[in-house]
Amino acid sequence: MNTLRSACLEQLKTAIPGALSYALSRDESLCLADYAAMLPGGFAALQDGQDLLDLATAEASRLFTPAVGAALRRQWEERFLALTANHLGVDHHPEFLQGNLLLALDCSHAVPLLACGGVTCNNMAWPRGLLLPPRSADSTLPHRLPILPVGDRHAFVSAQIPFGPEHLRNALNKLEREKITERERSVAASVLNCVYTHPNVLIQKSFRDQMAVANALLWQHLAAPDLRLPPLVCLDLQHLCARLVAKDLQSPNSLAYRLLLEPVLTEAIWHQLNGVRACWTIDTTGQLLRGSFLFWALDEKGRGLALRMEERSPSDRTLVAVQRPETRFALEARSLQDALNQGLLLPTLYLSFAVTAMARGLACAGGVFQYDYLPLMAEHTISALRQCHEHAIADRIGIVSPLGTGFHALHARAWHADSPLHAAGALDILHNGGLTAKTWENIAQAKVYAAFEASLPFQYEDIIPQAERLPGWLDALRRPAPCLL
Repeated sequence: MNTLRSACLEQLKTAIPGALSYALSRDESLCLADYAAMLPGGFAALQDGQDLLDLATAEASRLFTPAVGAALRRQWEERFLALTANHLGVDHHPEFLQGNLLLALDCSHAVPLLACGGVTCNNMAWPRGLLLPPRSADSTLPHRLPILPVGDRHAFVSAQIPFGPEHLRNALNKLEREKITERERSVAASVLNCVYTHPNVLIQKSFRDQMAVANALLWQHLAAPDLRLPPLVCLDLQHLCARLVAKDLQSPNSLAYRLLLEPVLTEAIWHQLNGVRACWTIDTTGQLLRGSFLFWALDEKGRGLALRMEERSPSDRTLVAVQRPETRFALEARSLQDALNQGLLLPTLYLSFAVTAMARGLACAGGVFQYDYLPLMAEHTISALRQCHEHAIADRIGIVSPLGTGFHALHARAWHADSPLHAAGALDILHNGGLTAKTWENIAQAKVYAAFEASLPFQYEDIIPQAERLPGWLDALRRPAPCLL
């Protein structure tokens, strides 16, 4: 069994080397509360981050309340840190929810969550529905329960059309016919009635805003009466960054201006970031194989179109959609600003981190992959700047990516015979009456090493393709979680 476990860990080490090395090499006495307090609070920056703070505060005030906006401002003035691990949606998923809980352990005023909206509505957060406990003892993955058949399932969350009361009425009616237990049906119906049909959710004009507001409402419901949690401030990372990029295109001293409008640097970025996870991959002929360069284009259904660079001359530089060559955007300030303002372009994850972490010094606590790829993004950006003799700018970019998610400190008991012991998601917490002050203290004192070990079966099943999984992997990796609902 130890040999099998070691072989499984070797597979994970190849996929998530930074996260695995960090979490499993910690002093076994380090607890999650101390770890959360250790997360950094911003870095030396090329640009003043005040505009990001002002923009996020305004968005939080608009979506939630002015008091929540003020709480976010106080939080960021104390520590310029956000969780950037999650896909935008309502955080039913144990991986995302427990990342929120981790960050909240050391947040006095608000829990800043900049969630990725530039992902399809079929992403692992499953914004089109609810996530129930695993359906069998040989799987750690949540069971998907569809509730919002609205728009195109391949549309980006940032660009999906909003749902209305009729969608929820249909969902509640359909719930009666779902093959789930009566207890699951009851908890699901409660969430639909209390969260998704809330007037503050239905009044929103976009799906991304509905998801942000619903997520914040669900967070409030997770706390039992004896526990007070700071508000979860969930905002769309790419939507915010689109506005930052549009603003930066007016400033020649900004990093985004240089990346997008200085031809030699743009070309260097195109090649330097080639093959980096969460960026893009091109072949030897310059054809795009994976990802998208700097932006995603959005089609009429809100689906992402990958873009590649086409340069006919230094004065004729264009981003071209691979599958729709007629969709083109000139790499010119006014053209890009207009496309961003019209919702035709959305910054990629790389450009989003360039204008937040690299340019403005925001500390970004991500997931098990981000621990490796964000520093690589910064490293290759620095290399591209040096290649273009921009040494003074390169010297001012410094990023350490703190690990945010990946700790499954809290497990839940089975709801029924087919539901094994599993990492606790939002519905598990509601099913058990909410997080009590005692449970919160237990999570805070849980050991980092043990909490990450408890996540390994999920990480393995989620990351390693089925054909490559070793027989007996689940038993080999299974470890008890520090806390149990």
